[in-house]
Amino acid sequence: MGSAISINNKRIAKNTLYMFFRMGIIMLVQLYTSRVVLNALGIEDYGIFNVVCSFIIAFTFFSGPLDAATQRFLSFELGKGDQNRLKAVFNISFYIYFAFAVVLVAIVEIVGLWYLHNRMELPAGRINAAEWAFHFSLLSLVFGLLKTPFDALVVAHEKMSFYAYASIADVMLKLGNAFSLQFIACDKLKIYAVNQLVISLVVFTIVAIYCRRKFVTVNITWIKQVWDITVLKKLLGFSGWSLFGSVVTISANQGLNILLNSFFGVFVNAAMGVATQVSVAVNQFSNNFQMAYRPQLVKYYATENLDALRKLVLNTSKYSYLLLFAVVCPIVFNIDYLLKIWLKNVPEEAPIFCVYLLVWQLIECLMAPMWTAVNATGRIKKYHLVTDPIIFSVIVLSYISLKLGFPAYSVVLIKCIVDIVLLVVRLIFVKRMVGFEIKKYLRDTLFPISMISMVCISFLFFLNSHLKGDFQRLVVDTLSFALVYAVVVYLGGLKREEREKIVHFVKSKLLG
Repeated sequence: MGSAISINNKRIAKNTLYMFFRMGIIMLVQLYTSRVVLNALGIEDYGIFNVVCSFIIAFTFFSGPLDAATQRFLSFELGKGDQNRLKAVFNISFYIYFAFAVVLVAIVEIVGLWYLHNRMELPAGRINAAEWAFHFSLLSLVFGLLKTPFDALVVAHEKMSFYAYASIADVMLKLGNAFSLQFIACDKLKIYAVNQLVISLVVFTIVAIYCRRKFVTVNITWIKQVWDITVLKKLLGFSGWSLFGSVVTISANQGLNILLNSFFGVFVNAAMGVATQVSVAVNQFSNNFQMAYRPQLVKYYATENLDALRKLVLNTSKYSYLLLFAVVCPIVFNIDYLLKIWLKNVPEEAPIFCVYLLVWQLIECLMAPMWTAVNATGRIKKYHLVTDPIIFSVIVLSYISLKLGFPAYSVVLIKCIVDIVLLVVRLIFVKRMVGFEIKKYLRDTLFPISMISMVCISFLFFLNSHLKGDFQRLVVDTLSFALVYAVVVYLGGLKREEREKIVHFVKSKLLG
């Protein structure tokens, strides 16, 4: 049992490296691609393409819960080792996505074309090009949706190397599409939209062929041969409650923007928008780590190996936080200078919004293994009935605080406080569902990371009081923090056996 867990931990570590490699390449390529596309299309056509894509994507908000359901049930059946049920889950998921894609095309074609011709503000003479962008972007989205069950199968099998390479191939092809626009004399917006569809089809085909060759599960058959009403009910039930949670979360987030706009206007909205972009970018670090361990959590529950599940929740909660804190802490202490480097005109309240949203992300990453463990059980109805109203309470409390005259940033401070309440609630749920030990969590996870955070923050406060110059502070903060952080984590964040493994690894590499 111990050796199996050790192998799984090594697999998680290896998959995490693949996901970080994927993230780094994709972020850099996407940023550069946006620049190339903007230069090639021009501001007018670039704006048309983005507004058309935004309109289409707005109709797909409930594909995320279905993706989570597919991922959970595929991982669960893999853990159980039931090939027939695994095949049923995959096939039914594929048919659900296919039906969803057909309905989406029908609705978006009708509503979208009406909106495009009657409500969308488009430059004169570009209606036809906008229609091309609309139709081909919608078809590109369809292939992206149909690829989702295959992606879920790859992740459930923990084949993160292929998942990373496929994602990188996708963005590289899109970069090639952007460069090709420089050599095109005809309508560039039309050609760009067509090429995006071709890329979606190519990537879908690559992933589908890989899955067909690697996994016996992938054998799309007529629905009568794989129909399992219990699987369908579970998939849709899980998706339904996940959708409910997603709608509540989206409503709470967008509600904050509406509140800020009604009380302070668009300048504060701009500050919140900048902070949100920073928060989302930084959160990619912990998201990639979480994607590596989620399948293993579900498999542990499927095999009723609750001891391993509880240990993995403890470890991943701690390591997710430490990983994200290593990125967040230097950013927080240099947020003003970093925003000035990134933006020409920094919204006045953007720095303080960034700080609180980054703190919120730290609390969120602590909880991610907990709600993954809850999802692994499949019993999420009561969980959402309790947690979703707490999430939505952010809107109510924020409205009251703004009405009482508190500053704009109070809404994100409230968001952090509510998240701490959610942390307690989720701890209670994992205790009841999988026998999680709260005392052990406080001792082995929450106490060490609190001490590490306090030491590092105190160190940077002391250091910054003796530094002058924004660039000097950024460089010295980053380098000195990295050294102090490594020492503090080694001494206070790792257990003795973990430190011994690190020492053994370093010695083996240095001494051969």
